[in-house]
Amino acid sequence: MNDRPFFCAGYRFSASGLSATRCYRRIRRMERAGIIKAKVAVLDERKLGIQVTAFFLIKLDRDSQDIDRKMQHILSAHPQIQDCYLMTAEFDFVMVAKFRDAAEYTEYIYRFLETYRDIPIRTYSSTLVVRTVKKSYELPLQGVGFCSRG
Repeated sequence: MNDRPFFCAGYRFSASGLSATRCYRRIRRMERAGIIKAKVAVLDERKLGIQVTAFFLIKLDRDSQDIDRKMQHILSAHPQIQDCYLMTAEFDFVMVAKFRDAAEYTEYIYRFLETYRDIPIRTYSSTLVVRTVKKSYELPLQGVGFCSRG
């Protein structure tokens, strides 16, 4: 169900015994329940000219709900930032960002640090991905109630 959620006539649902009608009903039920949050196309970033994936790690000088909220607001406004996580342990935020090339990546860093000087960043680090070993869009759904027959 996870890898091709809207493909109902194929082997996955015939193998599970679900008719196309039951499959579509299940999908509609999951949409209404908020389980399906979005229907997206997975694009080939290399073919679109996006060559650089970067991880950013940020440790704030001081931590407060106000600063956390401000950071979350700032980061959600940046289309380059694909994922952002508020963390425990050494760093406060870990972000994954995509860029066309190293020049765009470098420009982004300088612009970001200059624009948000008022954010009390203690430590900032970034690292570039050399090669993606695994990237999955599937969740481990074994034993999850809505995936059972019916």
